[in-house]
Amino acid sequence: MTAVRRGALTAVPFGIACAAYLVVFVTRYDRLPARVATHFSADGGADDFMSRAVALWFGGGLLAGLGLLFTVLTVVSRNGAGARLTAAVGAGTAVTLGYPLIVTVLVNTDVQNPAEVRLPMWHLAVLLLAGAAVGTVVWWLVGAGPRPVPASSAPSLPLADGEAAAWSRTVTSRVLLSVAGALALGGVSGLVTGSVWAGVLPLVLALSCVVFASVRVTVDRRGLTVASAVLPGPRMTVPLARIVGADSVRVDAVGDFGGWGYRIRPNRRGLVLRSGEALAVRTAVGRDYVVTVDDSTTGAALLNGLVDRDARGRG
Repeated sequence: MTAVRRGALTAVPFGIACAAYLVVFVTRYDRLPARVATHFSADGGADDFMSRAVALWFGGGLLAGLGLLFTVLTVVSRNGAGARLTAAVGAGTAVTLGYPLIVTVLVNTDVQNPAEVRLPMWHLAVLLLAGAAVGTVVWWLVGAGPRPVPASSAPSLPLADGEAAAWSRTVTSRVLLSVAGALALGGVSGLVTGSVWAGVLPLVLALSCVVFASVRVTVDRRGLTVASAVLPGPRMTVPLARIVGADSVRVDAVGDFGGWGYRIRPNRRGLVLRSGEALAVRTAVGRDYVVTVDDSTTGAALLNGLVDRDARGRG
């Protein structure tokens, strides 16, 4: 699907939600109290209020602004899992925001005292189901993007029987390190202000990001192994007996996999720490494993050579 069509699928739900909200609000403007109930507690009672003018501009601006943001993100994303996810989340968000904004106007209509306004909590289930349904439809309409394309054809490195060979590289994610730094700063700030949980939780998350921000990728007679460069585990292994071939590809972290880290896609798994060069491994069951790493052509060539030698040995 083209970027323009994906953008339209994202923009249209926001446009409909924004237009519906403005029409409902404007046509009922004189029937609304001077202060409109805009937030409700768990029992459905109103606990926060806005003036009519502020509520009108806030709701319309929120839908228009988020619509523009999600549309731009969808258009600039490559035609892959990232663009598909952005479009689906955007369309679902339009519903989950538009629905309660419109219902809020309806329950405030012809009310003298906004403190008496109630919003039954069953509306929460409706908006979540409706948002999920619209998001699912857009996900299906956008369709799956293409697989990462080869960056260079990886040959098979000839190996004699009994010859030992191994290849290993370390890759570090600047994104995860940046996130870890921000979390650590927030955790320290939380501890300084005296909030234990506000400090401990970000620090634990920061430590987790540091552990997985750098991995060691190894190709040898056992197959492919990816492990943390900091700790001995956890690790991802693809045994040589399951591999049918390997290649060097170029990936876009957001466009192809929807983000960074360990990513799961239909018939595809990826450890994506950055965009760019990656080692792609094909298995006998049709599942691909993609790991972002430098010098992936050499790793793929060695893995192909090991696979060919293993096939000769079994033959």
